[in-house]
Amino acid sequence: MGIKTLLAKHRLVLDGALGTQLEEIIPPSSPMYVKGSPLWSTEVLLGDPLIIEQVHLSYLEKGADVVITSTYQASQKTLEKHRNMDLAGSKSVWGKAVETAKSAISKVDGTRYVAGSIGPYGAFLANGAEYSGDYGDVGVADLVKYHQEQVAFFVDNKDTDLVAFETIPSFDEVKAVFSLMAESQPSKEFYVCFSCKNSTTLADGTDLKEVIAYVLEQKEKHASIEENLIGVGCNCVDFELVSGFAAYVNNASSNSLSLVVYPNLGFSNDMSDVSQYGFKSDTEKWRLALEEWCGIETIRLIGSCCSTGPKEIAAARSVVDGANY
Repeated sequence: MGIKTLLAKHRLVLDGALGTQLEEIIPPSSPMYVKGSPLWSTEVLLGDPLIIEQVHLSYLEKGADVVITSTYQASQKTLEKHRNMDLAGSKSVWGKAVETAKSAISKVDGTRYVAGSIGPYGAFLANGAEYSGDYGDVGVADLVKYHQEQVAFFVDNKDTDLVAFETIPSFDEVKAVFSLMAESQPSKEFYVCFSCKNSTTLADGTDLKEVIAYVLEQKEKHASIEENLIGVGCNCVDFELVSGFAAYVNNASSNSLSLVVYPNLGFSNDMSDVSQYGFKSDTEKWRLALEEWCGIETIRLIGSCCSTGPKEIAAARSVVDGANY
């Protein structure tokens, strides 16, 4: 049974922050310290994949149905720039990330899923552009080329259950993603999560109504999109934006799109404040937010992003189980 079919029956729980947990495990003096590397969590994957597996397992043990690979900042272009890797080397890294997630899954009971993480072009720029969508003169064709090898890998990889496009801040990048998935052979289930300025606007300033109209058009034009798009959503946004985002998208789509949400908890996207993101969580507010989201029927996949950990996913599991359908 595909994940899309499963989500029509009941909600699923994603995992939580990877970087936040790695910062708690790895000291700043370590060469694997994530803030010291443009590869972020992939640095740890390359240095000691058992640490990545440990974080995956911590979420699975708290009830996560889906774990997201440590490849957000591991595009082929990023690995080429910072590790001088060719395509074969990049594929080896992506494969190791999937293998690590699968190894964690093998240690728990029940059916769990691997989402292959693809971060935005802004992650390669490493200048905060994933929160602004400011890509200069980089257009749709450039973004297709940037993403195509990583997309092809995850689509072809038998152990990757779905492709997760995360923190997409630019309408041009949304178009690039849908272009790639419309033409992908074979096809695979996927979702696209946006980086948003607020509950009604993509990070680059595009009204979400325009973005949603485009998504609906793609579903109508391409059978593969209709079949494989699990949903759209938001991630790495403040958790207090989620309900407004859902209401706006539901209105724009006439409730026809499933939503994927995994926001930050108590962390602003103000890049000057990024050093503090691991220490501002509010468990009670988080649980109240979860209960509110589970009252919105279109929200089907719930997880968490920056400044969260296993306790937030345990709360999500509890609330989702109490609310399902």
